[in-house]
Amino acid sequence: MRLPNLRLAAARLGVPPRARLQGLEELFTRTAAAFGSPVPAPRGRGPAARLAEYAGFTRERAEEAAAPGADPADLAGLERRLYRAARRLGGRYRVRLGLRSPAEALAAARIIYRGLGIDFRGSPEGEIVIRRCSFASVYSPRVCALVSALDRGLLAGLARGGELRFTQRLTEGAGCCRARFEAAAT
Repeated sequence: MRLPNLRLAAARLGVPPRARLQGLEELFTRTAAAFGSPVPAPRGRGPAARLAEYAGFTRERAEEAAAPGADPADLAGLERRLYRAARRLGGRYRVRLGLRSPAEALAAARIIYRGLGIDFRGSPEGEIVIRRCSFASVYSPRVCALVSALDRGLLAGLARGGELRFTQRLTEGAGCCRARFEAAAT
């Protein structure tokens, strides 16, 4: 019988604002590096203000990268860099939280995404539904599709591999995002 994951259980109770802000700064740093940009200095105070700055930053950088006439090879390279940056971050969270299974990875993703203003719900079978996303009103469908490389990488890092595939997105006018996460074979 497997013992309960106490670190994950504690995180479910809530993440203090300071830890949330530190996690967001780590995400911001990794994302900015993938875009080849410096991290902008905070203009507001607290996690909510920094999250809004992150959303604007990623939108602007993704729009620049995906502008008409953009080289598809450059976009593919950016997508790989975003994926790898988030996969490393997910791996750090996997170790910190002592995650041992894809189900625990999805539970951790729910906690992480809650801190980003995203209502992430994952089933044990890997079905994912997102009914509310703080980025949906900021991102265009094209930006969302590009930046979702971060989602794919984060989940792969949390679960020690696997693939996330979206089938619908809020940014495309759907009532919710739907995706499926296929965990890596063990």
